[in-house]
Amino acid sequence: MEIYKFKNYEEYKNIQIRGYNAKVNTHSWVDTNSIGGLVDYIFNYNPKVSFGLCHGTRKGMEQQAFIDYFKVVNKKVKVIGTEIAQDASKKFSNTIEWDFHNVKEEWINNVDFIYSNSFDHSYDPKKCLDAWMSCLNNNGLCIIEWTTDDENSSRPMDPFAASLEEYKELISSKYEILDILENNPKESKGNTTFTGLRYFFIIKNKEQ
Repeated sequence: MEIYKFKNYEEYKNIQIRGYNAKVNTHSWVDTNSIGGLVDYIFNYNPKVSFGLCHGTRKGMEQQAFIDYFKVVNKKVKVIGTEIAQDASKKFSNTIEWDFHNVKEEWINNVDFIYSNSFDHSYDPKKCLDAWMSCLNNNGLCIIEWTTDDENSSRPMDPFAASLEEYKELISSKYEILDILENNPKESKGNTTFTGLRYFFIIKNKEQ
């Protein structure tokens, strides 16, 4: 496990915004076919699902995919995406400018699901995970995507690097892993720049 050390928060934020500007029109990590499967999982777990968050969404493809797939099962679900770059909220639907290490008061204990393929962008993964898990309601699920790309050496744009086993250890030290799902890369859909195997950690708070 490696975590890149920044001089200060402003350096972290500036690098993330610079990366956003460089990739927003050319790169997408989102596999919409996988999101369709996640919608089925969430809906079967909690048919009353009504509100979700997607963190680190760049141009907002994931929240739109969640909204569209929930419509297929006749559910109108509000899904908000967060992006640290300011102009994303002006350009892309259902997006707010936000650092995903922080939480809004109205999110606490009030979110049905959280999804992110950007956990490797965290400068402090423990703080980040605690923030996300604090938002879940009693039926809430947090879904974190991992790929082999996430175990590469940490770097300014992707400061957190860890293996699949290290993700397991980090998450299970405090929270319950319900499932670890795999996608079929041959069935990937969407304008994704990654076509390899993806793993999805399905996480919930431990019962008190």
